Amino acid sequence: MLRILRRTRNPTLEENDDLIGWRKVLEKCQDLVDIPFRSKGISRLGEEVNGEATESQQKPGNKKSKVDVTVPGNHQGRDPRKHKRKPLGVGYSARKSPLYDNCFLHAPDGQPLCTCDRRKAQWYLDKGIGELVSEEPFVVKLQFEPAGRPESPGDYYLMVKENLCVVCGKKDSYIRKNVVPHEYRKHFPIEMKDHNSHDVLLLCTSCHAISNYYDNHLKQQLAKEFQAPIGSEEGLRLLEDPERRQMRSGARALLNAESLPAHRKEELLQALREFYSTDTVTDEMLQEAASLETRISNENYIPHGLKVVQCHSRGGLRSLMQLESRWRQHFLDSMQPKHLPQQWSVDHNHQKLLQKYGEDLPIKLS
Repeated sequence: MLRILRRTRNPTLEENDDLIGWRKVLEKCQDLVDIPFRSKGISRLGEEVNGEATESQQKPGNKKSKVDVTVPGNHQGRDPRKHKRKPLGVGYSARKSPLYDNCFLHAPDGQPLCTCDRRKAQWYLDKGIGELVSEEPFVVKLQFEPAGRPESPGDYYLMVKENLCVVCGKKDSYIRKNVVPHEYRKHFPIEMKDHNSHDVLLLCTSCHAISNYYDNHLKQQLAKEFQAPIGSEEGLRLLEDPERRQMRSGARALLNAESLPAHRKEELLQALREFYSTDTVTDEMLQEAASLETRISNENYIPHGLKVVQCHSRGGLRSLMQLESRWRQHFLDSMQPKHLPQQWSVDHNHQKLLQKYGEDLPIKLS
């Protein structure tokens, strides 16, 4: 049950206290994204679970009975897939075209290199550096030696991929899902960003909404583990300066409040004199103070995703790969996908990275 804390108004508090208080409330509400609202008067009993009526629906007199539903894997809580009053994923913009065209690029000797989309394959033809081998499937043979070749015929990037939700198998209304959220991935070293399409999957809008719900759980956990707050005062790029806000309010009162008591007017003028370190407050100063920018840069600001990645980078390449694996395993545990592409792996590309760069690779974050 979500508890909303009522804050009593204390006229002695600075005006920005309300903003800080609400930010703390918003931080506590992170786990409630995409969860349908339930009013206190509506019973949760008697809903359908997996298409079957619950016991309390069959026995309305048993008011104490509850439906105990746990989230897949190690995640505790109510699974929104089994307890929903409104369709999940409403408001998500689904793709208007398939993600996978399953075209093929071949090396000059005919060895398959990877699958790609039609636009990329056509680009090689338009540039005159590729030769069309077949239309169906669409295969382009490169006329130059590629920078790298797959190590085996079972390489992930050689697999044909279906345009369907990897969780439930739905073949329409799907959207891209970043298994490792962009707010972390964008700070990875460049060596870990090559071929990261492995972590871009398709989910239907409903499963995408559910996955985001579970992602918030892990984000909150990471925030606690690495002191990387999400949406709190320490996590803000700009902070409200109470002194500048007070000066702005005072200047506007002096300019607009004709019936301002003399003693109050003198208090405000004195505050402005001290703020500007002057003996006289001019009309120009009043106008400037009335339009003061009250937000200042937070010198201690570090985005949540960057701080989490920074903490892992201290342990080197292996530690960053552990963060990557953690998000992949989280996706498997929370969503239990039944239609993952062949060769999709929690440890994808890690052995190649270690062989190519070694464990002592100097980490340069983006």
